[in-house]
Amino acid sequence: MALRTYRFGIRNAQGARSSEWIVIWKTNTSDVYLVTRSLGESLKASIHESGRCHVRAPDPSNWRGTMHPPAFLLEWNIDPASHFSFPFSIVVPEQELRHAEWPLYKDKGTEWILASPCRGTEVAVFLIRAAGDQSTSLQKAGWKTLVVDASLPDGRRLLVAVGESVVAQEKLDELRSVKAEVRRSIQREGVQLGNPRLVLVADANENGTRTFVEAAVLE
Repeated sequence: MALRTYRFGIRNAQGARSSEWIVIWKTNTSDVYLVTRSLGESLKASIHESGRCHVRAPDPSNWRGTMHPPAFLLEWNIDPASHFSFPFSIVVPEQELRHAEWPLYKDKGTEWILASPCRGTEVAVFLIRAAGDQSTSLQKAGWKTLVVDASLPDGRRLLVAVGESVVAQEKLDELRSVKAEVRRSIQREGVQLGNPRLVLVADANENGTRTFVEAAVLE
């Protein structure tokens, strides 16, 4: 079984950056995965050839919820026969990029995407059944750059595109509230963390897209 990968992160002109992420797809099946690299690959979205999709929950030893840790944070389905699916994306607000110590990895070609000031950067995963160059259509829809265009065994194409995302003020306020609660939790546990990050898993939007939102815990 051969795997293909696209490794990326977000940075700004001053060098502050996000975690590293990987889009993974197989050559013998049409399964696609989205995982964190800098966060220990503990958060993983799976988009299976069957149409079943899920976001794996963290290891039970790292679970901080009040209930028993679930196997999956989210589960849903897409139609694998559809001509167009937009199952998942990642959003990183520019304000959440940081100068900090980051895990070091053997360089395997991580692409650093330049963020626009005070804007969010969104990296989207599409599955389509269409021939020809899709760059113009994507640009008209607001996606500035096509970074992956790969054929899957079941006849679909995997497209990964980059665009800007405007994060609503109420969402930024909600994010600040979550970050404050995480900081209090870290203080209560007496854990020393140099560069803590968090990822919020947003439920479906009007297009059925689920989203990871990455943020810095420390201001």
